[in-house]
Amino acid sequence: MRDYSPYPLLVDVCVTNRCNLNCSYCSAEAGPFASKKGEMSVEKLDSVFRELDLMGVPRVGVTGGEPFMREDILDILKAFDQYRFAKVLNTNGNLITDSIARELSKLNLDRICVTIDGSKSSVHDSQRGKGSFKKAIEGIKNLQRYNLPVSTLFTLGKHNVDDLINTIRLNDMLGIEYMSVMVICPTGRANDGSILADKKHWYPVFLSLTEQLSRGEFKVKFKIVPPNESDVFWTHYFPLAFYNRLDLLESVWHQKVDVNFDKPREISCQAGVRACSINHKGDVYGCDLMNGIDELVAGNVKEQKFSEIWHNSVIFNKLRSITFDDISGKCAECPLPWCGGGCRCSALELDGTLLGSDLACFYEQQRDMEVV
Repeated sequence: MRDYSPYPLLVDVCVTNRCNLNCSYCSAEAGPFASKKGEMSVEKLDSVFRELDLMGVPRVGVTGGEPFMREDILDILKAFDQYRFAKVLNTNGNLITDSIARELSKLNLDRICVTIDGSKSSVHDSQRGKGSFKKAIEGIKNLQRYNLPVSTLFTLGKHNVDDLINTIRLNDMLGIEYMSVMVICPTGRANDGSILADKKHWYPVFLSLTEQLSRGEFKVKFKIVPPNESDVFWTHYFPLAFYNRLDLLESVWHQKVDVNFDKPREISCQAGVRACSINHKGDVYGCDLMNGIDELVAGNVKEQKFSEIWHNSVIFNKLRSITFDDISGKCAECPLPWCGGGCRCSALELDGTLLGSDLACFYEQQRDMEVV
């Protein structure tokens, strides 16, 4: 069994599955018609925050759905504000009015992350709904008016991959300091993988982005976060290897492929090892991408202490016990020593089993791929 942290390093707490938008790639399957039945009360959420704080969890995120769909969200955030962990709030920004921003300025949130999925409405709104881009920008400006720590999330998929660099430039124009590019995982409404960015589009965009970064062309600090968690990200490695520019992998992205990998390969998925997620009904999962998959519920905080679930859950012990001897398919046959087998949730959705292969990986048929 892999060693696991005595407390998760990150916990995402979903306060509602309701959302004013209906994004086609939503991993939580949230939306405007989701029910509020079973949502944890402010008091229950406060008790969860307190336990996470007592355990020593360093970072907690409040997520949705869209948190501001809850009429009592400010009460939730006031409870959230009492504790020592770093406090992150994720929102689509569409409901952040001037008065809401003013109330948030009274709290000590460490980061407010607003999703911006394109540099213009035609791209952003294509998945998130008409008018959502304008409202998100207005929400950001409302937050900035009160000097709140606003950053952005960009959800990378086929629909917006070609607009990534322009969106980075938009962040610079808006004066955003931090930006995270979240690569879509094939879960929830995106579980058939059809919205994932393909090689033909991703490879040239990533090369151009990397070259521009090497020249210092952007002010915003940003990172690309794929669902796979390995020493080297295959989203980064394969494009640069294709163009024979692996020198940029270390100099720009600080990832090395020439280190000593003589040690046995280990599954790199951190679900239930160093991170986990709690959904709006109190169900605990290895990560938020697993939300809604019944077979991966590790326990429920309405019925057990979170610490008992973290240390004793059968599901978490199963996730921690997976080795490469258990894995089937191309991930088992892959010769690259730095890869930890990709995302287990992606394997479940695309290959039909938690012990299958992450079929979103670009490794397959690498030699036959042509970029035009």
